[in-house]
Amino acid sequence: MTPPLTSAPAPPVLRKQVYDSAKRPHPAVEEAQELLRFWDLVLQWSRRNIKLRYKRSILGVLWTLLEPLMLMTILTIVFSNVFRFDGLDYPFPLYILSGLLLFDFFNRSTLQIVEETVASLGLASRIYVPRSAFAVATVLTYLVNWAIALIPLVAIMMVLRQPLSWAILTIPFGMLLSSLFALGVGLLVATLGAFFHDVKLTYQVLLTGWFYATPIIYPLEIVPAPFEKYFLLNPLLHLVALVREPVIFARVAPLENWMAAGGFSLAALALGWWVFTTQRSVFDYRS
Repeated sequence: MTPPLTSAPAPPVLRKQVYDSAKRPHPAVEEAQELLRFWDLVLQWSRRNIKLRYKRSILGVLWTLLEPLMLMTILTIVFSNVFRFDGLDYPFPLYILSGLLLFDFFNRSTLQIVEETVASLGLASRIYVPRSAFAVATVLTYLVNWAIALIPLVAIMMVLRQPLSWAILTIPFGMLLSSLFALGVGLLVATLGAFFHDVKLTYQVLLTGWFYATPIIYPLEIVPAPFEKYFLLNPLLHLVALVREPVIFARVAPLENWMAAGGFSLAALALGWWVFTTQRSVFDYRS
């Protein structure tokens, strides 16, 4: 008896994959995800920036140590002899140098973010790279330079017999908050610069005013009492305090400085990241 004929199994039904753009995450979330995917590129780009910075320099990395020392020496001579600040209970050279190092990091990193964003347009037009990668790499580059520049700061503390307390271990956390603030401001300025070409020049002028509006080369005590509340609205004042307090007073910065610095840094990062990612298509038109 012949077995009954069985029909062959039906071929699987191939369902067409439909791309739904409505299911894409928010540009801010998508950019963060892509940044994590390309994190190796961020590190490589930062390493490349560091090499280029010192490639044709005679002094090389040594210049990172000498530059802040030279500025500190000049400013200390001027403000110790021409503009005297009497009654200070801390070493004025350390006061100046700790503030200079932070502002120099903020100044250079934010300006370089604008430069890198424009310079990377050609590369980003040929291969896919999250545009925020160049900004993050820039901040990492100048963060390394800042860490190197802390060596002469510690050396001067030892020369002036300033006590080294455990509070100095909180400086890296202040550097981290400063990095977040610089990244947020840099992304915001870079995005505005994509719409208006004179934003960078305007920002450079504002940086000069920002420098003098921050107690870096003068003590906060000389600010008249009616204006002090306005100075406290300056984010850099609180960020400087996070680095300066452990150096000149051998203590952790007050809690209000940490809270203000954290609030300003996270707010700047959130605003800069949101503006940069939601308007990132404008950079394609400049490529």
